[in-house]
Amino acid sequence: MRILLAHNRYQQRGGEDLVFEQEASLLSGSGHEVSTFLVSNDQIEGVRSKLETALNVLDNRQVVEEFADQVSSFRPEIVHFHNFFPRLTPGAVRHVIARKIPALQTLHNFRHVCANGMFLRRGSVCQSCLNRPMRLPALIHRCYRNSSLATFAVTRVGRRFRQLFDSHPSHLTLVALTAFAREQMIADGYSPGRIFIKPNSVADSGCGSQTRERRVLFVGRLSVEKGVDFLIELARSIDAIFEIIGDGPEMQRLRAVAPNNVIFRGWLDHHDVIERIKSAAVIAVPSRWFEGFPMTVLEAFSAGTPVVASRIGSLAEIVEDGISGLIRDVGHHQSWRESVQLLLDDTRLATTLGQGARRAFEKKYTNQHNLRRLTEIYALAVDRAAASA
Repeated sequence: MRILLAHNRYQQRGGEDLVFEQEASLLSGSGHEVSTFLVSNDQIEGVRSKLETALNVLDNRQVVEEFADQVSSFRPEIVHFHNFFPRLTPGAVRHVIARKIPALQTLHNFRHVCANGMFLRRGSVCQSCLNRPMRLPALIHRCYRNSSLATFAVTRVGRRFRQLFDSHPSHLTLVALTAFAREQMIADGYSPGRIFIKPNSVADSGCGSQTRERRVLFVGRLSVEKGVDFLIELARSIDAIFEIIGDGPEMQRLRAVAPNNVIFRGWLDHHDVIERIKSAAVIAVPSRWFEGFPMTVLEAFSAGTPVVASRIGSLAEIVEDGISGLIRDVGHHQSWRESVQLLLDDTRLATTLGQGARRAFEKKYTNQHNLRRLTEIYALAVDRAAASA
């Protein structure tokens, strides 16, 4: 099958970029003919560039023309979009549909139905815009980058995509990472029959060491929605090293308030991150938002490292409480402290949960499972388009 993968990179490399690269490699490695089209937000610099991007957020003619040229030369049987905001734009999706080529988009966040993509406002879950097509609450609260103009631009993108989705039932399909994510789109009015579930996957890193360091590990962006400030406060009452891998807007503030048993590593090479996961006693995911599908959780599962995660959104679906880890209420200090302390002190329980995590990985989250499900979805999308011809 000839497959065109299209993606708009963010300025800071994220999980979407990893998934895009991984799936391109998996597909080409299994014999499919794969072409990729990439644009980057690195080119958005200065006031003029930002204004032009906002004005052209529905159809960036220059980018779409370049994309159309690649479609014409490669002649894909299917086009799979990952992120198209803000430079690739719905114009690229419309072009594919106009040529009667089936198109998919993976939902890495909730931006189609929420301006900031996270269902989060002022540090708490907010779904005020769900099933409200004009997204007026987002405009009132300036939910995207605290800017009225930017928020208006994002909501226009969501409305335009919805128009395309509703108008072309045979040629546009969504891929949700979890059942929870799929449910949010259905609650907003998206057709359930055209939203397939396909989890992320990671390469098998192999199980970590039998004897683990007395260390609690966090890996991710240091921002409010990730709950790292809560984890640092937790560290004050637990006799263990808390290791923070990552960077972000909260770094300076968190460093200033962290106790001595918290170590900040910044961003590390991926190999080094995996090695830290394989030797840690616990992986902590104290998120305040619904998350998409954290790659860190899958890497922990692969390494047989137990996870303590927030009982919120997709996390409560991915981490099975008492089987592959522990799920605790968001920001509940006592239950989190007791759970982390338990896994540090009770090595037998930690080993049992780590083994459960590894079984979950082998059963659902290997690259082979990902490839199989992805190609199944492609075949269904192609058949649906062909049936409408």
